[in-house]
Amino acid sequence: MSEVWPLRRSPVGTRRAWRRREDLRLRMAGQYGPEWWEVAPAVAVVLVSIGLPVCVLVWLWSRVGWWAALLAATALGYGVRALVLRRSQAAARKKRAAVRFTLADIDAADDRRFRNIVGRLLVRDGWTAKGVRVNDAGAVHLVGERAARRMGCAFERGADDAGHGGAAVLRPVSAAPDDPPEREGGPAPLLLIVCSGTFPRERVVWAARNSVRLVDRVLLQRWAAGEDLWDLLDLGHAD
Repeated sequence: MSEVWPLRRSPVGTRRAWRRREDLRLRMAGQYGPEWWEVAPAVAVVLVSIGLPVCVLVWLWSRVGWWAALLAATALGYGVRALVLRRSQAAARKKRAAVRFTLADIDAADDRRFRNIVGRLLVRDGWTAKGVRVNDAGAVHLVGERAARRMGCAFERGADDAGHGGAAVLRPVSAAPDDPPEREGGPAPLLLIVCSGTFPRERVVWAARNSVRLVDRVLLQRWAAGEDLWDLLDLGHAD
């Protein structure tokens, strides 16, 4: 009769002792899986949460009628949908809270990092954001979309980034956003310029005449702190 599981010796002892040492090592490293009594409550909850509604539906079908089981299944589906929606909204709020910046972060950023911060804020608020080179000099601005509203975003930096005051001297970081052709029956595209400084009066007048929205240092601080750009610019209903 041949041996099915021959006893082998490791350099430091038997196979059983080696397994015990490996279990101990994994436990100490936090890599060992949970024991059965640790997962048993969760398994029981899952079985009850699935089995109990099924039993109730079967009982209603057999004792009351198919229409009662159908009504109960509809109510159950509505409750599950509301629970999932609430959890997804909580996850979205948690995600928004994690993407926040201060003016110190923005002032310390170079031009590329500045564009990256604005892109992350746009994505946080539900926009798509993609960098596009707009000329041979390497000027870049972001384009994106949210709720069928297209967006083109350019950047400028201010000489008063650190908040020292004085005359606002703007340094272009990217070209002004192009005016994409409007979709038939759709909302007008959002043309946006984000600046870490303060816009002079001439720039504000130009933006008003050309339907360009400006995000200056004050709005940028509120946006980076967690407020939604859609609400800051009063763009209307987002859905």
